[in-house]
Amino acid sequence: MEGGVNMQDLIREGLKVPRDERAKRRLEELVARGEFEAIDPAAALSSRPRYLVTFVKSVTAFRIRSATVVTVTNQAPRPNLVSVSYFLGFTDNTSPVGVTSFVIPPDFTVDFATRNLPDALTATNVVPNPELTFDEGRAIVGSRLQEIAVSSRIYYTVGDGEEELLAITDSKVVRFGQANKGD
Repeated sequence: MEGGVNMQDLIREGLKVPRDERAKRRLEELVARGEFEAIDPAAALSSRPRYLVTFVKSVTAFRIRSATVVTVTNQAPRPNLVSVSYFLGFTDNTSPVGVTSFVIPPDFTVDFATRNLPDALTATNVVPNPELTFDEGRAIVGSRLQEIAVSSRIYYTVGDGEEELLAITDSKVVRFGQANKGD
């Protein structure tokens, strides 16, 4: 999207806008004030790494399919550019296989996913292009502002349409560059 952003642009680009009227009005206010910006792809890579998701899996080639969803809540008092970069297990942090970015309004929560999942499982707001379909490794969550909360989970399903949910497992999330505490 070039230039200004409006609600119709967001919907046309595939953003799943809030259904709750109050949240929808809040988002419309941010868009109208120009606080919801179009993302320059280079800017996403300049955000500061904040968290490491220690395990990511996204596979569609087998009977049991998987997809990882990283949920981020912006706790900052203003919109926050957040990015999730996905890396294969036996690679360093310089060559992601997928990158997703989103400007999250204050107090909003966004689901970043390795690929689209049915809305019946979870609303995936942002996915890499191309979607990750045969990948396993880790993810780094970065943001301009530090006040974010992060969780991550992997959905395991069966069927081309993800008809049957087998399990949901949590992935460990630790501060980037630090060890966990053995928990």
